[in-house]
Amino acid sequence: MEGRSGLSRRDRRRLDTREEILVAARELMLEVGPEAVSLRQVARRADFSPAALYTYFASRDELVAALFAESFERLDAYLRRVPTDLPLPKRVVELGMAYMDFGRDNPMDLRCILLATSQEGLPSSSGTDVGLGAMRLITEPFREAVQQGVFGSDPKLSPAELAYGCWSLVHGMVSISGIDLSEVSDQVSADPRRVLEAFVTLLIPSTSR
Repeated sequence: MEGRSGLSRRDRRRLDTREEILVAARELMLEVGPEAVSLRQVARRADFSPAALYTYFASRDELVAALFAESFERLDAYLRRVPTDLPLPKRVVELGMAYMDFGRDNPMDLRCILLATSQEGLPSSSGTDVGLGAMRLITEPFREAVQQGVFGSDPKLSPAELAYGCWSLVHGMVSISGIDLSEVSDQVSADPRRVLEAFVTLLIPSTSR
């Protein structure tokens, strides 16, 4: 983790323990859903006493919020690796590839994010601010590209609709990336970057290609 070098051994150990708790809680949440998670169940899975767990998280809502916030923060970190000064079509491609890298490297975090964006009644601090920031990183290039005339479509689509189409494509490729396509390689070719580049090229008016 970043910023650990200046911490005492005790503080580093506390951070490690907190992460162990979050790992156990994430596994449980993905099995039973966020509404069914309890601190007692997490304590049992992490081999902690419930009393010890309360020294890290004061409530079940605080624990669930921390899970979602951590997942959104990881996604945000992947997206921020993409330079903001790239040409807009290239930036869209690289953001899509960064999302795919995140999903492949952190499948449990990706599932947490999908839960966080599809569940009602979650704790108010469930990483929504970070999540909205990550979404802006994904959607902003589309707004800029449409405003500057770099992207266009027929029929005309809004930046939000273009972003939705691209995100759907990328998320779909993440979802099937674990499938072995070797037996149908003559019918289906798995080259996400090539597919994404072709999709983005279609958004550029033919007179500008």
